[in-house]
Amino acid sequence: MQRHEKLRARIERSKTEYRAADGEICLVWTPETERVNRVIVKNARGHAFYEYGEPMLREPVQVLAAPLESLTAAQRDAFENIQDDGMLAGWPEVGSRMMTRVMTGQDLRDGWMIVQDGVYRYGAAKSGGILVRSVLFEYLATEVRWDE
Repeated sequence: MQRHEKLRARIERSKTEYRAADGEICLVWTPETERVNRVIVKNARGHAFYEYGEPMLREPVQVLAAPLESLTAAQRDAFENIQDDGMLAGWPEVGSRMMTRVMTGQDLRDGWMIVQDGVYRYGAAKSGGILVRSVLFEYLATEVRWDE
């Protein structure tokens, strides 16, 4: 951080201090949402192309990111059940990776592709558009949706 003054300044600008009810001083850093969303969309585009062979060149209709722990029980349930969100509403294209996964169950755990257990998992669904969800470090939940 000593050599990267601009980065240090950006981090410092995102910091907010407040005093909790017990008198303790707490720090909160607000992420640069626009930058985070750009990375989430780029990642989701890669998954859509990898799984379905669909180059998602237009902007998504929805980009969401939130800590898993901030979701209500109903929201968490809906997020985790990617299979119920159109996963098998339409069969993937013959020859696509997703078709292989659906037919064999290869690399799937409850509809999620586990890249590294506890570190990264994602799910993709195609029904009236493309939906890509991911979870980083079992902390950050992301969702990107494109309509047809």
